[in-house]
Amino acid sequence: MNEFASVKENLEKVYDRIRSAAKRAGRDPDSITLVAVTKTFGPEAVLAAYEAGQRVFGENYVQEARRKIEAVGKSDISWHMIGHLQTNKAKYAVKLFDLVETVDS
Repeated sequence: MNEFASVKENLEKVYDRIRSAAKRAGRDPDSITLVAVTKTFGPEAVLAAYEAGQRVFGENYVQEARRKIEAVGKSDISWHMIGHLQTNKAKYAVKLFDLVETVDS
């Protein structure tokens, strides 16, 4: 069995939980975006999640994101910066990420 074979199953379970929670809260599940965090996972795991339908990914580090984004090579992925962002890395982050969710002062 491929080490990433369960990615699709795991994503389906998470989406089921999101749908259930949205229903309980009276929300439209389509209004909720799952950001799959790629920290500690390589490009192969990102591709497995991509093949399972995931299109939004979060990364903690600018350097790791650069490598993964280049290795994955999918233009329809939305990449989010979710980790601590140092001032000296901000100029790189704005070029790499579609959304920066955190900025340090």
